[in-house]
Amino acid sequence: MGNMMKSLRIAVIALMTAVGVTGAVSAQILIVDDDRVEREALAYKDFNLQTNELRNNILQLRQFITRGGVVEQQLADLEKRKSIIGNDKYEEEKRKLEGQYIQAQNALSQLEYTFDKLRQEAMVQVERARQPVIRSLLQERKAQVIMLKRLVLGSASGIDITTEFIEKLNAELPNVTISMPQKADDAKPAAPQGEKKQ
Repeated sequence: MGNMMKSLRIAVIALMTAVGVTGAVSAQILIVDDDRVEREALAYKDFNLQTNELRNNILQLRQFITRGGVVEQQLADLEKRKSIIGNDKYEEEKRKLEGQYIQAQNALSQLEYTFDKLRQEAMVQVERARQPVIRSLLQERKAQVIMLKRLVLGSASGIDITTEFIEKLNAELPNVTISMPQKADDAKPAAPQGEKKQ
C-alpha cells in the first residue's frame, strides 16, 4: 500500500511538472494567422487596390485563351459557320483569331511578369516592416518565437496575437509604394470581330 501511495505521489508530481513545462512552453510561443494578416492588414489591402486593374486584365486574358475560353468557343462557332461563309472567309477569320490568341498569350506573359515584380516590391516592404513588429511583440510578451497558425498542429488559448500583430503592422506600414506601369490595359487584345465589348 505504501509503495502504491509513493507511486501515485510520483505520478502526480510528474503530471504537475508536465503541466508546468507545457504552460511555460506555450507562454513562449505566439501564433499569428498569416491568412488573416494578408486579408486585413492595410499594406496588403493597399497593394490589392493598386493592382486591381492589372489583376482584372490578367483574369480577362486567361479567360480569353484558356481551354474552353473565348478563343476556343469562337473557333468552334467559326467551324459551324464554315459552310455558310465559305472557305476563304473561314480561313481569314481563323487567322485573325489565331493572331489574337498569340497576342493575348504574349500580353498575359508580360502582365504576369509585371504583377510578380510589383508583388516582390511590396513583399520587400512588408518584410522590412514585419521585422520590428516581430521583435517588439517577442519582447513585450517575453516569448521566444512567433509561429504561423497554418504550421501549428495544436493551439493553446491566449497565445494568438494576430489582431495585435495587424495593428502594429498597420502602424509600421499603412501602404506600399510600387512602380505601377503607365497603363495596365495597353496589352489587352482588341475584342475579336463579332464579340461585343462589355
